[in-house]
Amino acid sequence: MKQCEYCAKELESYHLQYCRDTDCEKLALEFYDARRKGEKLFGIINIICISLIMIGLILAVFKPVPGNTVVSLTLVALGITVIIMPFAPENFYRKYKIKKTTNMVRIFGLLLFAAAFVFGILALYYYTH
Repeated sequence: MKQCEYCAKELESYHLQYCRDTDCEKLALEFYDARRKGEKLFGIINIICISLIMIGLILAVFKPVPGNTVVSLTLVALGITVIIMPFAPENFYRKYKIKKTTNMVRIFGLLLFAAAFVFGILALYYYTH
């Protein structure tokens, strides 16, 4: 059976794209509109954050406190960005549909916060020793 593009529930007809009598179509259209508007900003922030993380990791080899601090703060910024703009590659939407993919990406954003916490603790450890 064909699945709803938003929630992945099975549809009663192959001619439908979204569930009947639900907000799935409205929510999907809002998501596609938000993704279209925020795609470029998300990409730019992503590139900057990944670059800063690499610089921070290289810096951490020579100066652990500032390097780990840069990585930690950048991971927080990236986590906030991912939670606010939960965009994934198109093949995720085809496989898992919009709702599940958005939830998976937001969980990844929370994992970025956990990684930021670890690097923050590491910076604090090097600062005290």
